[in-house]
Amino acid sequence: MASLPSWRELGRRLPREVISAAWARAKWLPIAGLLVLFGSLWAFGVLVEDVVTGDPIVRLDRRLAGWLHEHATGPRTEFFEGVTALGNAVTLLVVSAGAAALLLARGRRADALLVGLSLAGAEALTFGLKLGFRRERPFFADPLAQESTFSFPSGHAMVSMAVYGALACVLARGSTAWAARAAVLAGATALVLLIGFSRLYLGVHYLSDVLAGLTAGLAWLVVCILAIALHEARPLSRGREGQTSR
Repeated sequence: MASLPSWRELGRRLPREVISAAWARAKWLPIAGLLVLFGSLWAFGVLVEDVVTGDPIVRLDRRLAGWLHEHATGPRTEFFEGVTALGNAVTLLVVSAGAAALLLARGRRADALLVGLSLAGAEALTFGLKLGFRRERPFFADPLAQESTFSFPSGHAMVSMAVYGALACVLARGSTAWAARAAVLAGATALVLLIGFSRLYLGVHYLSDVLAGLTAGLAWLVVCILAIALHEARPLSRGREGQTSR
């Protein structure tokens, strides 16, 4: 006869199993996702109102842009040029395509779809929002970098948030260790924030541009996650209905 687990072993196992089962039954993803979505949209709306009406954040935009440009140095400029390259359209396309291909090869179609939707939707939204607001970029007589498109919102911040956020979710989903998940999410957050700051340092965006890009990118990422989660749940619900009808 196989030996029964000791009370101490049961005590270690039971809390984790109970918590995991309760979390799965509660289905917190839609609730948490909707809270993050509404919070992101609210923050984006506040930024839009402040920029359109010329609230104090616009004065802060100009002061911060001027201060960063005044204190820029050669080595730091080179560093942030490298950082900002991680958020340009070509880099994000290559990263997304490579990740999607790898996920498809491993049979993870939903995760590949998440990465692809995050990139495509964020790029489309960025293009439309820039044309809609038509905000001019910061101007300097001796610019560190130059861009030809409009300023609001920051495309680097928005698309980086969506793509690297999606990749972080995919990696976290494939891990069973909470420490590993936390490290992945923290690393992705740090990278996205660093890319956003690089746009400020190089003088091609205002603070409100970057904040708007981050909030809009997060909102789109949540929409993609919820849409795919809903799509994955449908076959399961249909299967249960079929079983109960027999």
